[in-house]
Amino acid sequence: MINEKICGWLINNADAPIRYRTAKELLRDNSFANAVLPELFENKTVQKWLENLAHEKLPPGTGAVWCYEHGCFDACLENALPKLVQMGLRGEMRPLDDAAAFYKSRAAGRNDMGLSVSMFSYAGFTDAFFMEKITERIFDLHRFVKKSIYDFYITEKERENLRKVPKNWKNADFIKPELRGEHYPFIYDLMGMAGVYGMLGPETDKKIEEILAYISTDEFHVNVRDGYGILIDENNTYHSQGWDPKYPGWFSVADYIEGGASVPKLLIYAEIVSKFKIALNTRWFTELLAYLERYATENDTYIFPKEWLKESPGYAVQGHHVSFGENRRKNNWCEIESTFHMQLLKQNI
Repeated sequence: MINEKICGWLINNADAPIRYRTAKELLRDNSFANAVLPELFENKTVQKWLENLAHEKLPPGTGAVWCYEHGCFDACLENALPKLVQMGLRGEMRPLDDAAAFYKSRAAGRNDMGLSVSMFSYAGFTDAFFMEKITERIFDLHRFVKKSIYDFYITEKERENLRKVPKNWKNADFIKPELRGEHYPFIYDLMGMAGVYGMLGPETDKKIEEILAYISTDEFHVNVRDGYGILIDENNTYHSQGWDPKYPGWFSVADYIEGGASVPKLLIYAEIVSKFKIALNTRWFTELLAYLERYATENDTYIFPKEWLKESPGYAVQGHHVSFGENRRKNNWCEIESTFHMQLLKQNI
């Protein structure tokens, strides 16, 4: 549901990233979008994040090379690439392709690059390698969700028999050993699938919808712990399983927001899953839009609380990079970003 009047207002008021995305994604005006491209590439925030992505620009002390895909640093792939997507860049654009060259070459030479493949798919890279790998991942996830497994964890008695558990994980939830090697979905998978939804044919799209259907249930949200939990490998080493794909505030969006949870995380998550029909049809999505309507103005724009759009160091999937890069010296920057968020969420309903 595109509001063309509001899209025109965004184009007249916003900086290059939102102007470009409004023209390209909402109005489908390729001619105007292409005219904005030079300004987009010269945008200071875009330039900053292109430098963060380029491997040779990584600051010292950020860890071994193999860690650069993961981590909370701005220079890590999982933060820099989604941020550039948010600013409007896509894989077919030369500046993004050049900045991502190091990670692309690493991904092509390894088989254990699940996060990288999802990130590149989310960013619109259509190289044959990424298309092949994301398709394999979707099929693996689909095989798992068709088993309808929701019982992930060992019993209390089994937990008592564990040995040499790191102190910080003493009270953690431990995943059953028989689930070792299974392909259960992570939030990165949602991003990767959002990037290729509608591109790989009806059979693959159906599998994506069935993966979302597995996640979009009370049963999943009742049984799956935050971050999934801890997996013990064959060598008795403990591994945190990372970011689960649960909907923030699944049982009550209002309680989630008013209870002090991360609204930026909610907004980022909502933008990702708004690509999927299954997510759009959930009670959760209806509640979210209804709650956000509280911030509508008499002019059909929106003004969220400014803290919802605050940038901070940390993980992109946790909402630390939620801003679209509007110049904070503009009096209406918050109205512009809030309104654009709402247009993105509403565009497929």
